[in-house]
Amino acid sequence: MDGLMSSMDGMGSSMGMFTAGNKAVALGYWYAVAGVTGVLVAGRLITSAQSHVRRACFQRDDSKLPSRPESGVARTYATMITTLRELGYSQPVWFSGRITKYFTLPPLGQCLLLAAYWTMLLIMLWSNVILSPSSSQYAYKWEKVGFRAAWVSVTQIPFIYLLSCKFNPISLLTGVSYVRLNWLHRWSARTVFLTIIVHWAYFFREWVLSDLVKWEFQLMPMVKYGFGAWAVIGWMTLTGLGLFRALNHELFVAQHICAAAALLWLLYVHVPAYAQYNVWLSVAFVAFDWIARIVLGVLRNTHILSWRTVKVPGYSATAEALPGNMTRLTIAHADFTWKAGQHVHLSMPTLRPFEVHPFTIASIPVPASSNSANALELMIRAHSGFTRSLHNAAKKDALTGRERRVFINGPWGMPPDLRHFETVVLIACASGASYVAPMLQRLVTHTGCVTKLHVHWIIRSAQHLTWFEASLRDAVQKAQLRKMHLQITIHVTQTDDDGSISSCGLQGSIGDISVVDSEASSLSPAGNEKQIMSAREEILAVDPNTALRVCHASRPTVESMVRPPVEAALGETAVVTCGGLAITAQTRNFVAALSDERAVHKGTGAQGIFMHNETYGY
Repeated sequence: MDGLMSSMDGMGSSMGMFTAGNKAVALGYWYAVAGVTGVLVAGRLITSAQSHVRRACFQRDDSKLPSRPESGVARTYATMITTLRELGYSQPVWFSGRITKYFTLPPLGQCLLLAAYWTMLLIMLWSNVILSPSSSQYAYKWEKVGFRAAWVSVTQIPFIYLLSCKFNPISLLTGVSYVRLNWLHRWSARTVFLTIIVHWAYFFREWVLSDLVKWEFQLMPMVKYGFGAWAVIGWMTLTGLGLFRALNHELFVAQHICAAAALLWLLYVHVPAYAQYNVWLSVAFVAFDWIARIVLGVLRNTHILSWRTVKVPGYSATAEALPGNMTRLTIAHADFTWKAGQHVHLSMPTLRPFEVHPFTIASIPVPASSNSANALELMIRAHSGFTRSLHNAAKKDALTGRERRVFINGPWGMPPDLRHFETVVLIACASGASYVAPMLQRLVTHTGCVTKLHVHWIIRSAQHLTWFEASLRDAVQKAQLRKMHLQITIHVTQTDDDGSISSCGLQGSIGDISVVDSEASSLSPAGNEKQIMSAREEILAVDPNTALRVCHASRPTVESMVRPPVEAALGETAVVTCGGLAITAQTRNFVAALSDERAVHKGTGAQGIFMHNETYGY
């Protein structure tokens, strides 16, 4: 017992002995986070200023190409951005299998950022902690590493909770949506799980050498709480894998919140008082997020700040069942605005009262000066759970004319502004058009630098054309009025049940719409791509500015959709893709390879290629 007490006394003294250096390491971690955030803020400001200057220049003289850098500084900056894009866009390792897709590695840019993060942590963890036998602190060689690993671990906890928040300072400052930060939230949590192993392994080694393992667990409750915290992090890391999240997302969210609360309590009773500020900082981030979301949700659904005279809580929505297991949910009179590409969190108490689900807004807001109703549309694909229940309810509502009361939180997300590019390529697979269609609407509605628009929508059945028929009609009409070069190609990869080829009633009312029967193949693009291009040339000869082409063929290649407009572009091009992992990964790799092949901004005259991807799933 005396040996145990002396060991515990020694632990207390060594804890104080190492505190100053460990606190400095913890402070350095937050300096690094602040530094990276500052770089992202600077990049956001430059991009915003660049967009404003380009659009102002184009408004003064629409014959100019403001997206083409002219000055030496602008060309140098463009070259630097292009190099970063080529490094960051590619995704060398990806899988598309039903199970294997959940083990796809992040894109190369995220991997490089993660490698830099790990390098920083390794430096923090091992700098000045390995003692030589001649050191006066050699007796504490195990504890010194253990305490350093403890500080490295607990310092990351507030950062992990910060990244889990929808309403967080990093997103507000940098313009990077919480959705696009979530990957770092998961990987930093996995990293903490490993650094905690270093923390307890070194202490455990000392206890084994001193034969104190039993006594430590009996007389030191903090030890048990520490292992409990590590077990909770392990559980959260395991269940946070995409495979488990997809099994039952509602259950995942519920247990994840409970586990996060339990983790904070276990850490609070485990760490010493002078390190508990990490727990309170985590609580502050989460509290700020939840309070802000609750306040915004109450204001949104009680219409306190609205022009409405009748303040009925929530919104009245109409559900319409469409072919292909699609449901259109329409809020006819939305009393708020949003940006193309944003999403809302939707709750429908009459259907499933305790569930909240995110859905992309498939429409754009109507200007306040307009006399039209500000309708908000959500296109919801029926799978299982809530979406299947909603689709079934929509079929019944069509017979009864029932409207449903919904509650909305949002809008959320920070989609890119594409108005300062010269050429824009929009690619969507099936319901991914919910993201692309409002982007298209914004570009043909609002003033910008875009002169050429190429839209590709890949669907299985011609019946799916009805999902966005009205949006396509409106986009073509507006493009014709503005004399914008707009080409919409709808790729129907399967014939109807009767084997017929049809454009589903689209022809004749919105300009030149052609139905083409092509035998293109995504597996052998060399010969079949010529068929696609010849068909496109035939259609464009009818109307050089606007055309909508329905192409019955197999799935097109990314190259056939991206290369022609990029090579014809005179200024910077934006490529936006929304779909499954396969199409987004292929687009990433092709854009990176094409940029390198054309030596963009490296003296060849080839202009930059910006890319933005949205992938299905959580």
